Amino acid sequence: MKNKRFCYLMTWLAAICLLAMGGHACIVPEEKSSQISYPTTTTTSRPSTTTSTIIPSSKVTLHLIVVADTNDPKIGNSVSADSRDIQSTMEAIVIRSNGRLFLNKIVFEGNSITHQNMLNAVDSLRVRANDVILFLYAGHGHRYTSTESKWPLMDTMNHPTDFSTVIEKLRRKYVRQFVALADCCNEVIDVPYRTRITRSNKFLYSNISRMFLTSTVKIAASSSKPGQFAYGDDAGGYFTSAFIENLRNALLYAGGNWEMVLQNTRKDVLEKTGNRQEPQYEKTGN
Repeated sequence: MKNKRFCYLMTWLAAICLLAMGGHACIVPEEKSSQISYPTTTTTSRPSTTTSTIIPSSKVTLHLIVVADTNDPKIGNSVSADSRDIQSTMEAIVIRSNGRLFLNKIVFEGNSITHQNMLNAVDSLRVRANDVILFLYAGHGHRYTSTESKWPLMDTMNHPTDFSTVIEKLRRKYVRQFVALADCCNEVIDVPYRTRITRSNKFLYSNISRMFLTSTVKIAASSSKPGQFAYGDDAGGYFTSAFIENLRNALLYAGGNWEMVLQNTRKDVLEKTGNRQEPQYEKTGN
Protein backbone atom coordinates (compact mmCIF):
# COMPACT_ATOMS: atom_id res chain seq x y z
CA MET A 1 0.00 0.00 0.00
CA LYS A 2 2.86 2.36 0.89
CA ASN A 3 4.53 1.66 -2.45
CA LYS A 4 1.29 2.33 -4.29
CA ARG A 5 0.83 5.65 -2.46
CA PHE A 6 4.44 6.56 -3.22
CA CYS A 7 3.87 5.87 -6.94
CA TYR A 8 0.71 8.01 -6.93
CA LEU A 9 2.63 10.79 -5.19
CA MET A 10 5.51 10.69 -7.68
CA THR A 11 3.10 10.63 -10.64
CA TRP A 12 1.25 13.67 -9.23
CA LEU A 13 4.52 15.58 -8.68
CA ALA A 14 5.70 14.74 -12.20
CA ALA A 15 2.45 16.09 -13.65
CA ILE A 16 2.86 19.33 -11.67
CA CYS A 17 6.42 19.71 -12.97
CA LEU A 18 5.35 19.17 -16.59
CA LEU A 19 2.63 21.80 -16.26
CA ALA A 20 5.09 24.23 -14.71
CA MET A 21 7.63 23.65 -17.47
CA GLY A 22 4.94 24.18 -20.10
CA GLY A 23 4.00 27.51 -18.52
CA HIS A 24 7.56 28.77 -18.23
CA ALA A 25 8.35 27.79 -21.81
CA CYS A 26 6.15 30.68 -22.98
CA ILE A 27 8.00 33.31 -20.95
CA VAL A 28 10.78 35.33 -22.57
CA PRO A 29 13.41 36.34 -20.00
CA GLU A 30 13.47 40.09 -19.51
CA GLU A 31 17.24 40.25 -19.50
CA LYS A 32 17.44 39.30 -23.21
CA SER A 33 17.87 42.73 -24.78
CA SER A 34 18.03 41.20 -28.28
CA GLN A 35 14.26 40.77 -28.31
CA ILE A 36 11.37 43.15 -27.87
CA SER A 37 7.61 42.69 -27.72
CA TYR A 38 5.54 44.88 -30.05
CA PRO A 39 1.75 45.10 -29.88
CA THR A 40 0.41 44.56 -33.38
CA THR A 41 -2.72 46.72 -33.32
CA THR A 42 -5.45 47.55 -35.78
CA THR A 43 -7.82 50.24 -34.53
CA THR A 44 -10.96 51.16 -36.45
CA SER A 45 -14.38 52.52 -35.59
CA ARG A 46 -15.02 49.04 -34.22
CA PRO A 47 -13.36 47.70 -31.04
CA SER A 48 -9.59 47.31 -31.43
CA THR A 49 -7.77 43.98 -31.35
CA THR A 50 -4.24 43.63 -30.02
CA THR A 51 -1.77 40.74 -30.00
CA SER A 52 1.76 40.77 -28.60
CA THR A 53 4.61 39.48 -30.73
CA ILE A 54 8.26 38.98 -29.79
CA ILE A 55 10.54 40.47 -32.46
CA PRO A 56 14.14 39.17 -32.75
CA SER A 57 16.91 41.74 -33.07
CA SER A 58 17.72 40.37 -36.54
CA LYS A 59 14.46 41.84 -37.88
CA VAL A 60 13.64 45.45 -38.70
CA THR A 61 10.17 46.53 -37.61
CA LEU A 62 8.22 48.60 -40.11
CA HIS A 63 5.72 50.59 -38.05
CA LEU A 64 2.78 51.72 -40.20
CA ILE A 65 0.38 54.32 -38.75
CA VAL A 66 -2.64 55.13 -40.92
CA VAL A 67 -5.21 57.77 -39.98
CA ALA A 68 -8.02 57.86 -42.55
CA ASP A 69 -11.31 59.80 -42.45
CA THR A 70 -13.32 56.99 -44.02
CA ASN A 71 -16.67 58.19 -42.61
CA ASP A 72 -16.68 61.54 -44.43
CA PRO A 73 -19.66 61.61 -46.84
CA LYS A 74 -17.71 63.46 -49.54
CA ILE A 75 -14.24 61.93 -49.45
CA GLY A 76 -14.80 58.68 -47.55
CA ASN A 77 -14.51 56.41 -50.59
CA SER A 78 -11.30 58.09 -51.72
CA VAL A 79 -9.75 57.92 -48.25
CA SER A 80 -10.75 54.26 -47.84
CA ALA A 81 -8.88 53.48 -51.06
CA ASP A 82 -5.80 55.30 -49.72
CA SER A 83 -5.90 53.28 -46.50
CA ARG A 84 -6.27 49.96 -48.30
CA ASP A 85 -3.52 50.77 -50.80
CA ILE A 86 -0.88 51.83 -48.29
CA GLN A 87 -1.60 48.80 -46.09
CA SER A 88 -1.45 46.30 -48.95
CA THR A 89 1.75 47.89 -50.28
CA MET A 90 3.53 47.67 -46.92
CA GLU A 91 2.31 44.09 -46.46
CA ALA A 92 3.72 43.18 -49.88
CA ILE A 93 7.07 44.80 -49.04
CA VAL A 94 7.31 42.78 -45.82
CA ILE A 95 6.47 39.55 -47.65
CA ARG A 96 9.24 40.19 -50.19
CA SER A 97 11.85 41.17 -47.56
CA ASN A 98 13.19 37.63 -47.09
CA GLY A 99 12.04 37.64 -43.48
CA ARG A 100 14.03 40.79 -42.58
CA LEU A 101 11.02 43.06 -42.02
CA PHE A 102 8.18 42.75 -39.51
CA LEU A 103 5.02 44.86 -39.90
CA ASN A 104 3.51 46.60 -36.87
CA LYS A 105 0.30 48.16 -38.18
CA ILE A 106 -1.86 50.75 -36.42
CA VAL A 107 -4.93 51.95 -38.32
CA PHE A 108 -7.45 54.59 -37.28
CA GLU A 109 -10.56 54.89 -39.41
CA GLY A 110 -14.09 56.23 -38.97
CA ASN A 111 -14.88 57.64 -35.55
CA SER A 112 -11.46 56.74 -34.12
CA ILE A 113 -9.53 59.47 -36.01
CA THR A 114 -9.22 61.76 -33.02
CA HIS A 115 -6.43 64.19 -32.18
CA GLN A 116 -5.58 62.22 -29.04
CA ASN A 117 -5.59 58.80 -30.75
CA MET A 118 -3.20 60.05 -33.41
CA LEU A 119 -0.71 61.59 -30.99
CA ASN A 120 -0.96 58.72 -28.50
CA ALA A 121 -0.20 56.24 -31.28
CA VAL A 122 3.04 58.07 -32.05
CA ASP A 123 3.99 58.73 -28.42
CA SER A 124 3.41 55.15 -27.28
CA LEU A 125 5.20 53.54 -30.21
CA ARG A 126 7.93 51.21 -28.94
CA VAL A 127 10.84 51.42 -31.34
CA ARG A 128 14.45 50.39 -31.73
CA ALA A 129 17.15 52.45 -33.43
CA ASN A 130 17.06 50.35 -36.61
CA ASP A 131 13.27 50.55 -37.09
CA VAL A 132 11.29 52.29 -39.82
CA ILE A 133 8.14 54.38 -39.31
CA LEU A 134 5.68 55.27 -42.08
CA PHE A 135 2.85 57.65 -41.12
CA LEU A 136 -0.07 58.54 -43.42
CA TYR A 137 -2.95 60.91 -42.77
CA ALA A 138 -5.69 60.94 -45.42
CA GLY A 139 -8.64 63.25 -44.90
CA HIS A 140 -9.62 66.91 -44.72
CA GLY A 141 -7.11 69.61 -43.84
CA HIS A 142 -6.82 73.37 -43.69
CA ARG A 143 -4.70 76.25 -42.45
CA TYR A 144 -5.29 79.64 -40.85
CA THR A 145 -4.09 82.94 -42.29
CA SER A 146 -1.90 83.17 -39.20
CA THR A 147 -0.34 79.73 -39.69
CA GLU A 148 3.41 80.20 -40.02
CA SER A 149 4.36 76.62 -40.89
CA LYS A 150 4.10 75.42 -44.48
CA TRP A 151 2.53 72.19 -43.22
CA PRO A 152 -1.28 71.73 -43.02
CA LEU A 153 -3.55 71.27 -40.03
CA MET A 154 -5.15 67.82 -40.21
CA ASP A 155 -8.88 67.76 -39.44
CA THR A 156 -8.93 65.08 -36.76
CA MET A 157 -12.18 64.83 -34.78
CA ASN A 158 -12.83 67.37 -32.00
CA HIS A 159 -9.51 69.12 -32.47
CA PRO A 160 -7.24 69.69 -35.51
CA THR A 161 -3.73 68.27 -35.39
CA ASP A 162 -0.76 70.20 -36.72
CA PHE A 163 1.23 68.01 -39.12
CA SER A 164 4.43 69.68 -37.92
CA THR A 165 3.70 68.31 -34.41
CA VAL A 166 3.59 64.77 -35.77
CA ILE A 167 6.81 65.33 -37.72
CA GLU A 168 8.61 66.55 -34.62
CA LYS A 169 7.35 63.63 -32.54
CA LEU A 170 8.64 61.21 -35.19
CA ARG A 171 12.02 62.93 -35.21
CA ARG A 172 12.26 62.43 -31.45
CA LYS A 173 11.81 58.69 -31.87
CA TYR A 174 15.40 58.62 -33.22
CA VAL A 175 14.76 55.72 -35.56
CA ARG A 176 16.92 55.06 -38.59
CA GLN A 177 14.19 56.02 -41.04
CA PHE A 178 10.77 57.64 -41.08
CA VAL A 179 8.37 58.81 -43.78
CA ALA A 180 5.49 61.13 -42.78
CA LEU A 181 2.75 61.87 -45.31
CA ALA A 182 -0.31 64.14 -45.08
CA ASP A 183 -2.76 63.88 -47.98
CA CYS A 184 -5.10 66.80 -47.26
CA CYS A 185 -5.89 70.36 -48.29
CA ASN A 186 -3.57 73.15 -47.21
CA GLU A 187 -5.96 76.06 -47.85
CA VAL A 188 -7.75 78.34 -45.41
CA ILE A 189 -10.91 76.41 -46.23
CA ASP A 190 -11.49 72.80 -47.20
CA VAL A 191 -13.33 71.44 -50.24
CA PRO A 192 -14.23 67.94 -51.48
CA TYR A 193 -11.19 66.40 -53.01
CA ARG A 194 -10.08 63.60 -54.41
CA THR A 195 -7.77 54.46 -61.98
CA ARG A 196 -6.86 51.81 -59.85
CA ILE A 197 -4.08 49.96 -61.68
CA THR A 198 -3.42 46.22 -61.54
CA ARG A 199 -0.11 46.00 -59.73
CA SER A 200 2.67 43.50 -59.27
CA ASN A 201 4.02 42.77 -55.80
CA LYS A 202 7.21 41.08 -57.04
CA PHE A 203 9.47 43.68 -55.49
CA LEU A 204 13.24 43.19 -55.79
CA TYR A 205 14.84 42.30 -52.47
CA SER A 206 17.87 44.45 -53.36
CA ASN A 207 15.56 47.48 -53.59
CA ILE A 208 13.80 46.65 -50.32
CA SER A 209 17.19 46.27 -48.65
CA ARG A 210 18.43 49.62 -49.96
CA MET A 211 15.24 51.60 -49.29
CA PHE A 212 14.01 50.01 -46.04
CA LEU A 213 16.75 47.93 -44.37
CA THR A 214 19.78 50.23 -44.70
CA SER A 215 18.34 53.65 -45.59
CA THR A 216 18.70 56.50 -43.07
CA VAL A 217 16.24 58.77 -44.87
CA LYS A 218 13.89 61.09 -42.94
CA ILE A 219 10.99 62.39 -45.05
CA ALA A 220 8.12 64.75 -44.31
CA ALA A 221 5.71 65.47 -47.16
CA SER A 222 2.24 66.91 -47.66
CA SER A 223 0.02 66.75 -50.70
CA SER A 224 -0.16 70.50 -51.35
CA LYS A 225 1.61 73.78 -50.66
CA PRO A 226 0.08 76.54 -48.52
CA GLY A 227 -2.94 78.05 -50.25
CA GLN A 228 -3.72 74.92 -52.29
CA PHE A 229 -6.43 72.27 -52.17
CA ALA A 230 -5.83 68.52 -52.43
CA TYR A 231 -7.73 66.58 -55.07
CA GLY A 232 -8.66 62.99 -55.83
CA ASP A 233 -11.41 60.59 -56.81
CA ASP A 234 -12.96 57.34 -55.57
CA ALA A 235 -9.75 55.48 -56.45
CA GLY A 236 -7.81 57.57 -53.90
CA GLY A 237 -6.21 60.93 -53.29
CA TYR A 238 -3.97 61.95 -56.17
CA PHE A 239 -1.01 62.46 -53.84
CA THR A 240 -1.27 59.14 -51.98
CA SER A 241 -2.01 57.23 -55.19
CA ALA A 242 1.01 58.78 -56.93
CA PHE A 243 3.27 58.13 -53.93
CA ILE A 244 2.26 54.46 -53.70
CA GLU A 245 2.58 53.95 -57.46
CA ASN A 246 6.05 55.51 -57.57
CA LEU A 247 7.18 53.60 -54.47
CA ARG A 248 6.05 50.36 -56.11
CA ASN A 249 7.94 51.22 -59.30
CA ALA A 250 11.08 52.01 -57.30
CA LEU A 251 10.86 48.57 -55.66
CA LEU A 252 10.06 46.69 -58.86
CA TYR A 253 12.89 47.97 -61.03
CA ALA A 254 16.63 48.36 -60.44
CA GLY A 255 17.94 51.73 -59.37
CA GLY A 256 14.92 52.96 -57.43
CA ASN A 257 15.49 55.43 -54.60
CA TRP A 258 13.54 57.76 -52.31
CA GLU A 259 14.45 60.96 -54.16
CA MET A 260 13.08 59.47 -57.37
CA VAL A 261 9.85 58.49 -55.58
CA LEU A 262 9.33 62.02 -54.25
CA GLN A 263 10.21 63.83 -57.47
CA ASN A 264 7.99 61.59 -59.61
CA THR A 265 5.14 61.90 -57.12
CA ARG A 266 5.36 65.70 -57.34
CA LYS A 267 5.48 65.59 -61.14
CA ASP A 268 2.52 63.19 -61.43
CA VAL A 269 0.30 65.26 -59.11
CA LEU A 270 1.14 68.50 -60.96
CA GLU A 271 0.24 66.87 -64.27
CA LYS A 272 -2.93 65.29 -62.90
CA THR A 273 -4.23 68.57 -61.45
CA GLY A 274 -3.06 70.96 -64.15
CA ASN A 275 -0.53 72.53 -61.72
CA ARG A 276 -3.28 73.35 -59.20
CA GLN A 277 -1.77 71.06 -56.56
CA GLU A 278 1.96 70.78 -55.88
CA PRO A 279 3.23 68.39 -53.20
CA GLN A 280 5.96 69.65 -50.89
CA TYR A 281 8.55 67.63 -49.03
CA GLU A 282 11.66 67.77 -46.89
CA LYS A 283 14.22 64.96 -47.02
CA THR A 284 17.43 64.28 -45.13
CA GLY A 285 19.67 61.23 -45.35
CA ASN A 286 19.68 58.61 -48.09
